[in-house]
Amino acid sequence: MPAPMRYHAPPKKEWGDHMDVIVHGQDGDIRLIEAEAGQTLLEALREGGEALLAPCGGIGTCGKCRVLVRDKAGTSYRLACRTNVAAGMEVLPDDLGTLPVAGSEATTASGPATQGESDRRLGLAVDVGTTTLALHLVDLDSRLIVASVGKVNPQVAFGGDVVARIAAASAAEGLEALCSSLRGGLDDALAALGLSAGQSVGWQDLERVAVAGNTVMEHFAAGLDPKPIGTFPFAPFALFGNECNLWQPHDCDEPPVRAYLAPAVAGYVGGDVTAGLHISDMAASPALQLYLDVGTNGEMALGNSERIVCCATAAGPAFEGAGITLGMPALSGAVSAVALEGDGLAIATVGGAEPVGICGSGLLDAVACLLELGIVDETGRLLEAGEVGPRLAWRLGTEQEQRVCYLDAEKRVYLTQGDVRGVQLAKAAIRAGIDTLMDEMHVSYDDVRRIALAGGFGAHLSAASAARIGLLPAALEHKVDLLGNAAGKGAAAALFPEGRAALESVAASCSHVELSTSPTFAGLYLDAMGFEP
Repeated sequence: MPAPMRYHAPPKKEWGDHMDVIVHGQDGDIRLIEAEAGQTLLEALREGGEALLAPCGGIGTCGKCRVLVRDKAGTSYRLACRTNVAAGMEVLPDDLGTLPVAGSEATTASGPATQGESDRRLGLAVDVGTTTLALHLVDLDSRLIVASVGKVNPQVAFGGDVVARIAAASAAEGLEALCSSLRGGLDDALAALGLSAGQSVGWQDLERVAVAGNTVMEHFAAGLDPKPIGTFPFAPFALFGNECNLWQPHDCDEPPVRAYLAPAVAGYVGGDVTAGLHISDMAASPALQLYLDVGTNGEMALGNSERIVCCATAAGPAFEGAGITLGMPALSGAVSAVALEGDGLAIATVGGAEPVGICGSGLLDAVACLLELGIVDETGRLLEAGEVGPRLAWRLGTEQEQRVCYLDAEKRVYLTQGDVRGVQLAKAAIRAGIDTLMDEMHVSYDDVRRIALAGGFGAHLSAASAARIGLLPAALEHKVDLLGNAAGKGAAAALFPEGRAALESVAASCSHVELSTSPTFAGLYLDAMGFEP
C-alpha cells in the first residue's frame, strides 16, 4: 500500500472580516467557531468540526442542514447552506450527538470502568460508517467490550453518500477537509467513549487500534485520495489488511496513531463487509447464507465455506433518513416504527418523544403499511383523497405542492410521493443485488438457510415490512438473523492476530460481481421496482 499522503493546510480564503459564531451544545457546553464574512453557516460549521447533515453537499436541494439560529433577526430554523454568517450569530442545541450503537450489548460483559481498572490494557475498535461512527473500547486481556459510543460522522456535511464525498474530496482543499473532518469526529468520539467508560482515554492510552469501514471511508481514515474509486474500473489505491498511520494534521505535535485497517475486496466492498462476514461465520459454514448490510452503499454476500460472491449496490441514503423530506437519523423524535392499528396507523418514536421526522426503520414500516391500506398502489403511486374511503381520506393532502400522506393525527410527520419513489429506488437496488448473486451462484431462495442482517438499520428493520415492500424475498422473511453492528464486532476481533488472519482469509475467499456492468442486474433492477407482494 502506498504511504498515506500528507497535506499542508492551504492559505485561508480572503473572505473578509473575521467573527465568531457561538455554538451551544446539548450538554450546555459553548464553543466559538471562527467564521469570515461571505461564508455560509454550513461552511463555517463544518470547518469548525461540527457534525451537520447535508446530504446534497450544500447545494440547497435536500433541506437537511436545518439549524436553530438566533441573531438580530430573531430565533428561527434556517438552512445552514443558505444562511450567511453574521456577527453575534448563535446556533442553538439540536439532537445530533451520541447515538446508540446497535448490537454492542452482546459482547459487552462489564459496565463502565471503576477505580483500580484504569491500568488495564486497552484497544479500540472503530466502525467508520458513511453516516455514523461507532467506537468500542476493548479490554485486551479479557477481550470484552467495556464501553461503546456512536457519533454522527461529521463528513455528512459534505454529502450523504460516498459518491458525494469523493466529489467533495476532488475539489480544491477538499481532501484535506474530508480527512480532517473524519479525524476530528474520531477524536471527539474517543473523548465521549472515555466518559462512557468512566476514565479518560486518549490515543496514547490505546495499545491497539483496528478500523473497519467501506473502502472510501478507509481511504479517508488513512489520508488516501479515493478519487479512483469514483470512476470505472473503481480501483482503489489500497485494499488495506495492514497497519498504517491514521491521517492527522501536518502540524500535529502528537505521535501518529497506528491502526489496522480491515481488508477490502473491491472499491465498493470494503473492510466493513469482511469484518461482518467474519462475525457471520459464512466462510466456516457449509450452509448457504446471505449477508446483507442495508445502508447507503448496500453491500451483500452470498455463500458458504466453499464459495462466497459479493457485490455492492448504490441504494442511496434513503434508509438512513437522508433524501427523505422529513428524514433524519435515529435520534429523539424520529418515527422508528409504524404499525397497522385497526383501520389506522400507530407510530413509535425514538425516546418516546413528540414526532419530528422519520428514520429508516420507520420509513420502511410506513411504506409497508400504506401498501396494506391501499394508500400506495403496486406501482408506487400515492393515491389522492378522492380515490380512498372517507376513513383514510383525511391522511392525504398537499405540502409544498407535493402530494403527501400523514402518519399521525396531528399531521406532524408525513411521506411525500417523492419519498415513496425514493424507497422504490433503494429497495429495487438491494433486491436486484440479492437476485444477481442468486443467479451468479445458480441457487434458489429455498437453498438459502439464513439471512445475516448487519448494520444499525438492519438491527431495527422489520423483516415482515421488508418482505412486504419487496426488499427481501418473502420466502426468506423467517430466516433473518440480526447481527447488529457486525463491522464493529469484526473490528474488535481484528485487535488480535488470529482475528486479522481470519479477516484476511475471508477477503481472499471472496469473488466480486461488478453490478454497474452486469446486464443481469440491470434487468432485475427494473423487475424489482414495483411493490407487488
